[in-house]
Amino acid sequence: MVLQSPSQISDILRKRDFLALRQALKNWSPSAVVRALHGLSTEDQMVVLRIFPRDLAAQVFELLELSTQEQLLKAMGQEELAGLLNNMAPDDRTLLLEELPAVMTKQLLTQLTPQERAVAILLLGYPEGSIGRLMTPDYIAVREQWTVQRTLEYIRKHGQDSETLSLVYVIDDHGVSIDDIYIRSLLLAPPDNTMADLMDHQFVALRATEDQEGAIGVFEREHRTALPVTDTA
Repeated sequence: MVLQSPSQISDILRKRDFLALRQALKNWSPSAVVRALHGLSTEDQMVVLRIFPRDLAAQVFELLELSTQEQLLKAMGQEELAGLLNNMAPDDRTLLLEELPAVMTKQLLTQLTPQERAVAILLLGYPEGSIGRLMTPDYIAVREQWTVQRTLEYIRKHGQDSETLSLVYVIDDHGVSIDDIYIRSLLLAPPDNTMADLMDHQFVALRATEDQEGAIGVFEREHRTALPVTDTA
């Protein structure tokens, strides 16, 4: 079955044929699902989200308008709410939490796991309009003594947790950023080369407290799609 409009989804929902709906939507991209949800009631939107695994439901939820997100949050049970929030990307979750009323934000923070709550509080702790509110803690960090082969194996194992794989970041034993390396450079380098062999120590970084407008200028000037964000340490 191929679905092309919200009315078709509504027809299946009225028939309570959730298996057919799951089959029809299983190959849809999150953005396509979002477009379909626009024409549905909050109740029907909830049903569609429940069809997906929690990580995919979170990806769809992240793309919805804030007003729609807020309506869905109010309609969710605690377990469902916790699953969704804990599976959201930290930066997208921060954008949501900072736009909600303070009372609601405080309530939602209690639904997070201790680890995710710590991340959320950290990001919310930066000034409004700062890079700290937008950054993600999910990235690939490697050591300069690692070989290309070891680094690629590490990326295969942990890459699914990173929001972008265009760059890997080289850090020292104290977690200090010392360089970044394009994935393309890794793929073209001999397997026994080390990260130190590929480093040029010319990387550009943003401060977490910098304002967003200033950061846009850096992205444009450096022709970058990703930049590391550092603090005073």
